[in-house]
Amino acid sequence: MKPNEATPILCGTDFSANASKAATTAAGLAARSGRPVLLVHVADEFNACSDDRKKLAALLEPVEKQLEREAQRLRATGATVETKLLTGQVAERAIGEFVRQQPPALVVVSSVSKTAFDRWTLGTVSASLAESVAVPTLVVRSSEPFEAWARGERPLKVFVGVDFTTSSDAALRWIAELREIGPCEVVAGFVDWPPEESSRLGVPVAPGFFENRAEVQAVLERDLRRKVAGFLGDESVRVCVRGNWGRADAPLVEMAIEAQADLVVVGTHQRRGLDRFRRGSVSRGTLQLAPMSVACVPTPAVAPVAGPRFRECTRVLVAVDLGAAHGFAAPYAYSIVQPGGTVRLVHNIMPFRLPNPMIGGSYQDFPTPKEQAQLVAEAEAKLRTLAPNEAEARGIVTEVEVSESRETAEAICAAAERFGADVICIGSHTRPGFTAKVLGSVSLAVLQGSRRPVLVVWPPAE
Repeated sequence: MKPNEATPILCGTDFSANASKAATTAAGLAARSGRPVLLVHVADEFNACSDDRKKLAALLEPVEKQLEREAQRLRATGATVETKLLTGQVAERAIGEFVRQQPPALVVVSSVSKTAFDRWTLGTVSASLAESVAVPTLVVRSSEPFEAWARGERPLKVFVGVDFTTSSDAALRWIAELREIGPCEVVAGFVDWPPEESSRLGVPVAPGFFENRAEVQAVLERDLRRKVAGFLGDESVRVCVRGNWGRADAPLVEMAIEAQADLVVVGTHQRRGLDRFRRGSVSRGTLQLAPMSVACVPTPAVAPVAGPRFRECTRVLVAVDLGAAHGFAAPYAYSIVQPGGTVRLVHNIMPFRLPNPMIGGSYQDFPTPKEQAQLVAEAEAKLRTLAPNEAEARGIVTEVEVSESRETAEAICAAAERFGADVICIGSHTRPGFTAKVLGSVSLAVLQGSRRPVLVVWPPAE
């Protein structure tokens, strides 16, 4: 919702007290952004239909006068207001069709209280519009915060639900535009499923199950700050991460209440029908549960590139196999990392374990805890020898890590997530195609399992 553009803010009204709050909010947003307001009312087509034009005009005249009176009230606030009278049996369908033909910058509607059964079966006009129109929809529950913000008395307190997929990118972009027209205090919240995140980071699940371990919490908060900064800049945005085993909408609303937010912003996939019940809808749940205003921002069919177009490579993880010709991948990592960046050299060994008496075997085949610690220390020393002498002169920091896991590829992916690597650099052994399929390939498994870019380096020709 960029400032000083001619595309209007559409506000639907049924002349109720709640609709009046929504119209006042739309006028405040219009005043801050320099846009006009298009005030829309839908007249029941059964009451408005008539073959006689004079009869039709007589039927609609009182409605048009009421619509104009509401427009005059809004014009008194300094907003430019136009009116549009639509006809239709179902208000959300009439407004939705009009929005598809003439897309506004924003749709503003009021929240109408219904029973829980009504909300889940019939839905409300606000929920229907949020799930169908291709522009952001603001559902207003209180106009006072927006009025004070429009008068410049205080910033708007905004809570945004964020995840690490593209679904929240549109919401963050919309908040960035909102901040262009007025000051906003932003809190970003993320709800995770502890078993999934613990598995991804290679960390045991917390004893209480319902919360994140400290190391998992720290990584998620770090990554959330990075994502938010990619859209909102490096300004102070408070982040909040909470583990939860159920739906994400209820804890998001709880965090918004704790943040004393005036507005909750969420992205929406606009799922419908059985797909909505099968996969759930965080935006719909948030609309139902939040006591404050909610903005639902749809994910565009073709989303813009998330974040900056140019990405600096400041953290590179190198997977090193010390049991083979291992040094050929590290130079590539030091070549692509920016001056002042960090390269982490990672090697995986088998974890310490006791022999199984049911299987047999000699205790001499298993290292003692002291011998295991010695293996780790020797591997760390070998990793440090791979750092080039020029790295320190370029301000590049070298870190080493020895992981202990039976699955090397999973250990590398988990180490990259904990490190927050921009790129994983891994060497690959040349094998014939059939042999690679039978014996497997760590580099191939990392390519398939990692969420981060992977640079595979072939060994030098002999």
